[in-house]
Amino acid sequence: MFEFPTKFVLKLLARSAALAAVATIPFSAPALAESPFHTGVWQLNTPEGPRGLVVSDWLVFEDGLPKRWLYRRAGTNDENQFDFFSRTMGDSGYTPVGIRVYRTGENAMKYTLAPKGEEPVEVSAVRLSIPNFENSCLSVEKKGKRFFGNWVGTSGSKLKKLNVGKNKITIDGEAREISIEEVRVGRMGITEGGKPIAFLTDAGGDYAVLQWFKPGVTVEQMRNKEREILDFTSEEIVRNPGGDCDRQIASRLKAMK
Repeated sequence: MFEFPTKFVLKLLARSAALAAVATIPFSAPALAESPFHTGVWQLNTPEGPRGLVVSDWLVFEDGLPKRWLYRRAGTNDENQFDFFSRTMGDSGYTPVGIRVYRTGENAMKYTLAPKGEEPVEVSAVRLSIPNFENSCLSVEKKGKRFFGNWVGTSGSKLKKLNVGKNKITIDGEAREISIEEVRVGRMGITEGGKPIAFLTDAGGDYAVLQWFKPGVTVEQMRNKEREILDFTSEEIVRNPGGDCDRQIASRLKAMK
C-alpha cells in the first residue's frame, strides 16, 4: 500500500465535525464518458512544501486509502471550475469542508479547501499522472467486470476476505445468495431475497467500498441516479489483491519536486 503526506489536508478537514445525518441528497455523479479533470495523482504546492494528492473520480485518498467522497455541486460548474461537497467515509452527512478544482492549464489547477465559516485555503497543483491514460488507474469507467472475484480487507474494513459472484457473495467463508446489478457507472446494487442490502462501489485505484444499507432502503432508492444515499450501517474498504494501481501511484508520487 502506498503512503503519501496528507498533513496539509488533514489539518484543514479536522477543524470541523461532520454535519447531522441526512438520508438522501441531490447528487450529480462525477464520473462521465471519460475521467474528470481532477482524477489522478497531483503535487500540491503548499507553503509547507510539496504534498501529494490522490483523487479518483469521486474520492480523495488519504494515507493510501479512499477517504472522502466528492459530490459535485449542480449548477456551480463550468468548463474549468468544479465545486464539490465532501463526506468522510463512515459519516452520515456532508463534512462541512467544500472542495474546488479550477483548471489553470492542461495539467495544472488551483485546489481550494473551504471549511465552513472559515477563509478558504487555495494552493496550486500540477499533475504527476497522465490524464485518462488507458482509462486511468484511478478512473471508475469501463471496469464493471472487476467487481467480480476476490477482494481482501483493509484497515478500513471488518471483513478479511470477500468474493463476489453473479449470484453469490462470500464473506470470510460465509456464502449468501444474492442478486447484483449495475445501478450507476462504477456502482453495483446488491439485493438478497428481493431486498436491497448493499452497494459495491468502485473507489478507484485498487479499491472498492462495500456500503451496507440501513433497513428500509427500497429497490427504487437503490436504483435512483439522481439522489445519493449517505447514511449507511457501515462502509468497508476492500482491495483487489491483484491490483497494481498502488504501485503506479507510489511511482508518480516519487516524482514530486
